[in-house]
Amino acid sequence: MDTQFIGEHLGPGKLGHFFVILAFVMSLFSMFSYWRAASSETSNPSDSRIWHLIGRNTFILHVFSVFTVFFTLFYIIQHHLFEYHYAWRHSDLSLSPKYLLSCFWEGQEGSFLLWTIWHCVLGLIVMFTSKGLESRVMSIIALVQVALTSMILGFYLGPDIKIGSDPFILLRTQMQGAPIFAQPNYLDFIKDGNGLNVLLQNYWMVIHPPILFLGFASTLIPFAFTIATLWKRDYTSWIKPTVIWSLFSGGILGLGIMMGGAWAYESLTFGGYWAWDPVENASLVPWLILVAGMHTLVVFKATGRSFIITAILLMLSQLLVWYSTFLTRTGILGDTSVHAFTDEGKALYWHILIVIAVMLLLSCWQFISRRKSFPTIKSEETINSREFWMFIGSFILALSATQIILTTSIPVWAPLAKYITGKEVAPPASIVQHYNNIQVWVAIIILMLTATVLYLRFKTSDTKMVLKRLATTFVLALIMAVVIGMLQHFSTPQYCIMLFAACYTIVGMVYYMIVVQKLVFKKMGAATAHFGFGLLMLGILISSYNKHAISINTTGERIGVFNEKDRDADIKENMEHVFMFKNVPVVMSDYTVTYKGDSTSAGDIRTFYKVKYEHIDTVTKKLIESFTLYPEIIYNKQGGASANPSSRHYLSHDVFTYLTPLNKPKNDTAQFHSHKVKEGDTIFTATGYIIFKGLNTNIPQGRYEAQANDVAVAAALDVYDMQGKTATLKPVYYIRDQYAYQIVDSLKDIDLYVKLENILPDTKQVEIMTRQMNPKDDAIVIKTLVFPYINLVWLGVIVMVFGFFLTAVNRITKKEGKKKEAYPFAK
Repeated sequence: MDTQFIGEHLGPGKLGHFFVILAFVMSLFSMFSYWRAASSETSNPSDSRIWHLIGRNTFILHVFSVFTVFFTLFYIIQHHLFEYHYAWRHSDLSLSPKYLLSCFWEGQEGSFLLWTIWHCVLGLIVMFTSKGLESRVMSIIALVQVALTSMILGFYLGPDIKIGSDPFILLRTQMQGAPIFAQPNYLDFIKDGNGLNVLLQNYWMVIHPPILFLGFASTLIPFAFTIATLWKRDYTSWIKPTVIWSLFSGGILGLGIMMGGAWAYESLTFGGYWAWDPVENASLVPWLILVAGMHTLVVFKATGRSFIITAILLMLSQLLVWYSTFLTRTGILGDTSVHAFTDEGKALYWHILIVIAVMLLLSCWQFISRRKSFPTIKSEETINSREFWMFIGSFILALSATQIILTTSIPVWAPLAKYITGKEVAPPASIVQHYNNIQVWVAIIILMLTATVLYLRFKTSDTKMVLKRLATTFVLALIMAVVIGMLQHFSTPQYCIMLFAACYTIVGMVYYMIVVQKLVFKKMGAATAHFGFGLLMLGILISSYNKHAISINTTGERIGVFNEKDRDADIKENMEHVFMFKNVPVVMSDYTVTYKGDSTSAGDIRTFYKVKYEHIDTVTKKLIESFTLYPEIIYNKQGGASANPSSRHYLSHDVFTYLTPLNKPKNDTAQFHSHKVKEGDTIFTATGYIIFKGLNTNIPQGRYEAQANDVAVAAALDVYDMQGKTATLKPVYYIRDQYAYQIVDSLKDIDLYVKLENILPDTKQVEIMTRQMNPKDDAIVIKTLVFPYINLVWLGVIVMVFGFFLTAVNRITKKEGKKKEAYPFAK
């Protein structure tokens, strides 16, 4: 007889699972219908229209089903229905409403569902805007939706083959066999969920994943249009929508990547916004390929050249998104990435490989079977043409992406290399230095081309005019680079060259917008994007080159283990981390820094640490500036800890502070200690001393309410630290109804509590009790960095993305010429 479990809410799970299946089936029907519509478009237009309508309607039903699944799963998370494994694993009762969204896409199933949702939104837009290519484009989109919805099916083919993971699986099913589920009322014992990863409890993780997944999803549209144009052999009508969607995708994906950088800057403790982690690389590589394809597509539109490389790059951008998914979600990078999926992704290994294989075969088949119909231009492009150098730039971007993905994929191909050569292949010892040594030269070439190429014209250019403008740009950029280099103390040759290249792009784009484009706003999209890219590279260069720690460990003592694999890096980290005892000032560069204590709130797993910075003039001793930072440590239920930095932002730099959770949360174990003193005697404390000035019957108002027949006195206690007198405390002692009472006085900033315990008239003494936690019992480990001109990084991203969107809007609103197909390759 089946056990009847008490308190379970099975309705939402059944509803959600039904719509998962419906979404999968509808995507299959839509794909098939659109395929039939495209196949019979010429031979039987009547049937084609019917299949086209069926394809549309079934895709709309698919969209409805996907959104129903989304809202159902969010309902389960929001209402803390811990009978469902997904809700129990990724959420708990302490989470604020905004972080419940982070719970949704923390797991595999939710992130795939988010990806699917964006395809639904984009698919609806494409459905009503792609005109003659709709049936072909939508059949590709529906095909990818089949793949994505299969990821959340949770369907078994026999005992060993599982297709997807069901987000609505019950906890008792997932953990079948656990003793607790032998009890019908097991929910009475599950008081809370496992909780959200502490690293994700940051507002950036509410907005960064949706934007990033929109970027991933949007790469499908240029891919689908490319397959469609090969399928139909129509090499003109696809250009405008593909250019627009490529610009949109490039802007959104670039924004999503740098939002991840902002999250890393604010939430992680590696001291920056980029670490060449495999997950970061996995999102960067498709973007580089997409940007390369976007530029060759513009060349194709203007000159008819580069169709083959354009098609390859646009198809590769989507294929690389799936390959990146394979790298980060199957556990294959578990030993090389700090935030790749591991155990829960192993079931996806062959699933994702099959999807990649299908999409790769589809791309190759369409490409090879249509190769004879490709538009070509027989003449060679001239070296002083825009298309020549745009092709070179795209080629360099593709090489850059190749180097990054090959190094990132070492865990994938290393076993094969070992089998062939018999030698182990390991990732570089210093991964950051490995990438920087190569990619800095890529950045230099791209920066130089970024400014130069816009001065050129398609097909041929006025060489004399171009050289004149480039010379002006060169001189102004050189002056700018020399000034910045001297102020920022640049000395490394390759970084000096990169500094000039960034200045060359910035100056060149300003000059181009003013002199060539006459500040006509709607035409300035490309120049704005290039200008933003130059600012971004300049910001990355200055903030990384001159990033420095102002927290210096002068004790020579080893604080902890920061890097087990790299001894030099570990020594450096120990030198840049310092112990800070409560209320004991430490000098850091121009600042006097004091740890003032910590605070928590009920139900909040975060502990905030108050660190005060004071900039004092060394001559006049006047306070120039004072501010307080609140770095935090999150202690999770499993006993682990994660630190969130805190920063002070200026136009010219950031003061960036974070803690290292080497110490456990403190317990206040300080006890009161007795001191028998006469008037004028001294009591020493952990932070200074106290002088007993005598007794006084003048009791401070508000501290004591007198009643008839009371006898009350207050002790006057002057408190001193190393700088001098800081305060006077007046603990009260009174007798009421023959009983003695004490009222404690305190200085909470230094955790000092005093009370007048007793009066000893025979010896003319009083008994003073003091309690103060020893600063050594309340200490933090802190590192403080200064990032110069890091705002250029964020400003550069904003300007670059704005340039993408401005260009896309200009393409959308631009009217077609009288001859719609008047392209250089049109027949």
